[in-house]
Amino acid sequence: MKIPRIASAVGCLDDELVAEAAMVVEATMYSKKKRSLWPGWGAAAACLAVLILAGTLLPSLFRGTAASDGRDKRYREYTLAQNEIAVIWPWEYLTVNEKYTELEMDGVPYLSRGRVSEGLVGERIGSYSVTGYDHLAGLGKPDGAPKYTEEFEVFALKDIAPSQFVAVKMEGSYYVFEHDEYAPPATLGELMDEVDFPKVVELNRFDYEDQGGYFALTDDDPIWEILSACGSAPFVEDQRWMAAGRRYLSFTFTSEALGVYNCALYVTEDGYLWTNAFGWQYLFEIGEEAAGEILRYAEENSVEAAYEPYYKSIAGIITEIADDYILVDDSILCKDPAEGITYKVLLDDLRISRYVEREIVRVGDTVQISYRGEIDETDGNTVTGAVSLNKAYIYDGDVMVPE
Repeated sequence: MKIPRIASAVGCLDDELVAEAAMVVEATMYSKKKRSLWPGWGAAAACLAVLILAGTLLPSLFRGTAASDGRDKRYREYTLAQNEIAVIWPWEYLTVNEKYTELEMDGVPYLSRGRVSEGLVGERIGSYSVTGYDHLAGLGKPDGAPKYTEEFEVFALKDIAPSQFVAVKMEGSYYVFEHDEYAPPATLGELMDEVDFPKVVELNRFDYEDQGGYFALTDDDPIWEILSACGSAPFVEDQRWMAAGRRYLSFTFTSEALGVYNCALYVTEDGYLWTNAFGWQYLFEIGEEAAGEILRYAEENSVEAAYEPYYKSIAGIITEIADDYILVDDSILCKDPAEGITYKVLLDDLRISRYVEREIVRVGDTVQISYRGEIDETDGNTVTGAVSLNKAYIYDGDVMVPE
């Protein structure tokens, strides 16, 4: 069985995919084709993936936060849990990137990632067929989900080889598609020839395994120079490798060109580099000398930085639904309800507006909304860039609030 990627939107999962996710527990430990979102967590990480896919939010990881540092002092202790397992959307309520997810170009399969700005798109490669499946229409049918195919223009991405990533233009926007076969490079240099990392990845934030706090680099160019000198560093095929027990620093980065959000790059003191930016676990042995240079440089050329949550979110009760926005009041989460904030969440993204149009959420519902934009306090706490919405329950201990 091909191990599925964790979907970027829970709304496009069907029962078969959820069932497949349960099998990741075994496959993650032993498959050579090891997709990895967490460094060396093994079955525990796979179990977490299943929980996310099944719609169970873990309070320690998914606590609602409104402050930019992720630790809003207004909030009391609470637990937030989703109210639904999954929503399988009708075809017309899917975004184009949710509809068409599989590209085959000259016999090579690619799978969709996120949207990418036109400025990062390079030369046109040609027109190719992109495939999608209507999972809702396929429920209970022996032939499975209906298949749709449409021709779209495919482009190279600047500073990235088309053998790794391409951009597909759909409905006027560009979307990153990643090579979807397990074909790890033999060396780090081979990978860096395919992807010009200094131009598409910024290593600006990191933390240490053995000390508290978060840090930001003043300049990441010297680290890329060190890694560029490690071109012969071999790829390590070790499915049981773990970061635990080693001293390491962990960079967190988002790369629009690679279509990744909050990925990790680990450098361990004993000479290893690990990243999950390519869907699969990529591990290289760069040597203790190079790793030591990177750790020393980071220690000497960084400043303390504020904590940033894995993703930004707000939670609360819907108090108003209008044509182009909803209002969400987080007073129920606050130690003093008078300190609650009402957020204006724009409905300019189908991933949010479809909940309103289908009347899945109503005034009075408790929701959690994730966003990648900002909160404009000068415009009624307007939330931009909302990307997901989940109905939720709020618990104080074992008691649901409100009852």
